[in-house]
Parts: sequence; structure tokens; C-alpha cells
Amino acid sequence: YPSFFIILIFIYLYFNPPQMVKRRKQLFEGTACIAGLVKLEKKVEKNWKTECVENNLKVNISVEIPTTIKELNKKRAYFFRELANHLVFISKNTPEANLENVNSIHVVLASSDFTVEALTKGIYLVKLNTLKSPEAIKEHLKNTVQVKETVK
Repeated sequence: YPSFFIILIFIYLYFNPPQMVKRRKQLFEGTACIAGLVKLEKKVEKNWKTECVENNLKVNISVEIPTTIKELNKKRAYFFRELANHLVFISKNTPEANLENVNSIHVVLASSDFTVEALTKGIYLVKLNTLKSPEAIKEHLKNTVQVKETVK
């Protein structure tokens, strides 16, 4: 009988790897981040990796820089435009009630030669839904998002 239970445990672990067990456990915790992530994950592209750590949303996005962009300043402009677009996407596709209760949102855009990291709070991203003009969005992001860039 003991070998039967050991075999059952191995079968369970084979079909349920630790990351799946961790994900199922997260779904039962019931944080605002998990609630928002459930809806957001339905809309994100395949190059996005999303996860919640406690009540903090982490998003990793791999970005391909067009081959026509060679200069560093143009790469920076491209990355910051992409970052702004992704932050607006997150704010529009995550329920406001959940997003405003998320402690922090950490977004990493990475390519082979450039990385941009952004850190902000959920309550600041909720306001992006009400802003319509690009100038207002730019000013709001400048005031509420901390950015770190790395050239590889």
C-alpha cells in the first residue's frame, strides 16, 4: 500500500508542476492583483509574461525594435512610446475597482540591446482611463511613473 500512495504522489507532481500549484494557490488568495490579472490575461499578447507577487503586478514584455531604428535616441523614444501604450493598455483592460487597490505595477520592456523598467501604483493608472489628449497622458506618466533604462 505505501508504494501505491508514493506512485500517486509522483503522478500528481508530474501532471501538476510546481508553477501550476503556485498559480492555483494564488487564485484562491483573492487579492486585487489576482482579480485584475484574470481579466488582463485574456487580452494580452503572447510576448507578455504577467504575474502577481502578493498584491503587486509584474509584467515582462519582450519587444522587437524595428531594424530601421539605429540611433540610441530614436530607440529610447520608441521604447518610451511603447511603454506609455502598454501602461494605457493595462489601465483600460483591468477593472478599475481592482486596479486602484494594486500596490505597485512593475513593467519591464526588454529587447536584445535595450531595457526599460517602469514602476507605478495602481491608483495612478486608473486615472489614465479619464485622460484623452496625448499631452495630458504624457504629463501624467511623467509625474507618476518611475523609469529606469539600461543599455546592454
